[in-house]
Amino acid sequence: MKKIIVINLLLISLFSLTGCKKDEEKILAENIKKMHLTGNLVTYQAYYHNVVEYDKKAGTGITHLFEENRKLFAEYTGTIKLGINLSNVKVSVLGREINVFIPKASVIGSPNVDKDDFKEENFIESREGINKNPITADDSAIAFDKAQAEMLESASRDEELLAKAQQRAKIIIEENIIQFSGLNQKDYSIDWEYEQ
Repeated sequence: MKKIIVINLLLISLFSLTGCKKDEEKILAENIKKMHLTGNLVTYQAYYHNVVEYDKKAGTGITHLFEENRKLFAEYTGTIKLGINLSNVKVSVLGREINVFIPKASVIGSPNVDKDDFKEENFIESREGINKNPITADDSAIAFDKAQAEMLESASRDEELLAKAQQRAKIIIEENIIQFSGLNQKDYSIDWEYEQ
């Protein structure tokens, strides 16, 4: 009789433990589904200090007689934001294992170049000819656009910078998983996959 009672108690304990684990796995899966991963996540802001070179062509016609082509240089500063599109993050739960796919980081938004750096007085100019080839508002605008394009291209090709932004996204997503999981961190594991 005592053996039967002990065996029954052991079986009840075993079933309750397995049920408890199944409940925790269900809670984990449901809580992770509640995470809303949408929009862009800015994880890194890079600062740029550079020089843009602009070729100012001589005008045509009598009023531009003796004008020469000029080279203009403008020193500028700006920032650019990098991060990931959260809607491309994939999170799946299998038992107590969470699998997370993080997309490659990219530039988010347009570069923020300081327009004041492109005022006429800030340009460094090559020598002028007999007939001046003055800097105009159009020249400033063209040089500004060129600086933005150069900064965007530079950031888009900087693999080290993009990898840092992707790594920071991982940290933020991991913090969200910890917050939403409803379990102690030692009760589940996270496997990370990164888009290269």
